Amino acid sequence: MSLEEYGVAMDDDEIARCLESMGAGTLAFGDERGGYAIPMSFGYDSVNDRCIFQFSFGEDSRKAAYIERDNRVSLSVHEWNSVTDWRSVVVQGTLEPVPEERNAKTAGIFAAHAKIASLDVFRRPYDELEFEWYELQIDEKQGRQSVQ
Repeated sequence: MSLEEYGVAMDDDEIARCLESMGAGTLAFGDERGGYAIPMSFGYDSVNDRCIFQFSFGEDSRKAAYIERDNRVSLSVHEWNSVTDWRSVVVQGTLEPVPEERNAKTAGIFAAHAKIASLDVFRRPYDELEFEWYELQIDEKQGRQSVQ
């Protein structure tokens, strides 16, 4: 089997279209003690090449603890229709809180592109959760897709 049969690299425009249309992926944190990966909704801002997240934090949040230790993360997204019809993208960068004055614009980007997940996964009342906007400032990105 040739390397091409395993897919081809995506260019920056193809990666951007993929991120814009996906809206959900796996966000991975890590440090010297191990890693933590969670499914997350996101909106991709193609103008500023960043991914927008609305994090919810409860008391003793594992996610918050990882962000405080190291804000480097990876986001992985994929779409699999068949062995001959698939694509995947991995981006890496740093997570930064969005300044409050940019929250409205950030929320608009998120609403336009994210696949909204339910908050029903939490075992506590919503009023016990804190919500904050974060952006993944992309340093590296790679994508592969099936040969079409």
